[in-house]
Amino acid sequence: MSRPGRSRKRKFVIVGNNGNSLISNSLTELGWTQSEDEKDFTLKWTELKSRIDYDGFNEGKQLVNHIPSSGCITTKSGLLYSLRSYFGHTVVTAKDPPENELHRFFPETYRLGEHREREKLISVMGESEKWICKPSNANQGKGIFILNGKSDLLAYIYKRSQNHRLRSSRIVQRYIDNPLLVNGRKFDIRVYLFVGSTRPYNVFFHTGYLRLTIDPYDTESTDMATHLTNQYMQKKHPKYSEEREDTVWDMGRFSEYLRSEGVLEKLGLPDDWVETTLHDRMKSLALTVFKSAQSSLTPRLGYFDLYGLDFMLDDNLNVWLIEVNTNPALHTNCGVLEQMLPSLINETLGISIELFDKKRSGEAMFPIQSANNFELLFTSAKDATIARPLQVCGTDMKQQQTQLIYRGSELAPIKCQILRKPPSSKSAPTRRSRPPKRTSSERKPVSSTDTASTVSTATVELDRIKEAKQQRESQPLKMSLIEVAPKQIL
Repeated sequence: MSRPGRSRKRKFVIVGNNGNSLISNSLTELGWTQSEDEKDFTLKWTELKSRIDYDGFNEGKQLVNHIPSSGCITTKSGLLYSLRSYFGHTVVTAKDPPENELHRFFPETYRLGEHREREKLISVMGESEKWICKPSNANQGKGIFILNGKSDLLAYIYKRSQNHRLRSSRIVQRYIDNPLLVNGRKFDIRVYLFVGSTRPYNVFFHTGYLRLTIDPYDTESTDMATHLTNQYMQKKHPKYSEEREDTVWDMGRFSEYLRSEGVLEKLGLPDDWVETTLHDRMKSLALTVFKSAQSSLTPRLGYFDLYGLDFMLDDNLNVWLIEVNTNPALHTNCGVLEQMLPSLINETLGISIELFDKKRSGEAMFPIQSANNFELLFTSAKDATIARPLQVCGTDMKQQQTQLIYRGSELAPIKCQILRKPPSSKSAPTRRSRPPKRTSSERKPVSSTDTASTVSTATVELDRIKEAKQQRESQPLKMSLIEVAPKQIL
């Protein structure tokens, strides 16, 4: 079967150096031609959103590979805000209780430029605890360093107050000090969240690969390449050329490692834990990321976006979401990536173009011929044909909280079943207010009078929330309709 989009001669533009040959080869195979004029295109693929003229974007006639408002999840402070809002934590004060639901999959995090959050951070950080400080809007490990306790934090806050160049947006995140190691080395898992279209929304998940450090893990090391696993950091290592192939593993090799080393048996987990539980858990969290941002993402025909999600596992195999990356690396610098990335790009472009063309012509969206390895997470299309539901993991990775089955042309929910309710967990709210627009610069610290007033207001609001929660818990359990689309047979 030929790939959709082959029959029309259209022009594309590529701006940047990330995976250019993969993108060009894929579109050329579809019969597209590359334009020399950056403004003359049907599809534009660029590393930076700033290279897209959104005001001049011709909706329904052009495609671009970045949604303009995606910073609500692709910046570290934006992701924090979106997840907090989704789970109902919009105000942070020193008197707030722990954000239990969020902190079961997202490490405790504070925005350093926000006065109330900075004070909360100072109050919770121990004298010898490790935390990690990251720029909000950077990638490749740039600008990241370790804070070894409260004294380091206070020293950096003072240094920051004296040097305006250090006042860029930053977050401080609790360091995962018990990471699962592979052959003594630290790793993370890169997977993909793909918004194939925004009118209607069609959101997909793609499995990924492990990224490992070259050197053995040493919690006391001052070399950030020991703590950060991305390829940009590892390429600086003098042994990278000879160790390159061992810095990236596919998920099958990882699964075999856990079985052969007895990790799964020790924790009483099945041999297919990676292919089932871990896979579904990452899918569930990817969907949570999208749902936390959905109301902030601008829906226009022709917008699509591919995100790289990074996860870590601790030594109890708890899954932690670390960050969401725009413009994920597409360099085929080792065997695993040479096998995975070409088909990933082929499907990304094929799905985007197919959905775009079907919407323009009024054709049914499903089935999606271009989809092979991508799994449908969510759709707002009215003609989706559902074979079986996606089961959404609860806050505990070993428990499944709710199951919502959609079927038929109107995607009407026909069944909602509570499978198991995790202790002391709340269902994610189905609605939330749109977050206010944020500028790249952080807000100025508030005065002590403003702080006292805000803390007082927050305390009253917190009491109201606690009272409402107690009333809900005293009532019989009701079924919660969480907007989750099931998996399509692709």
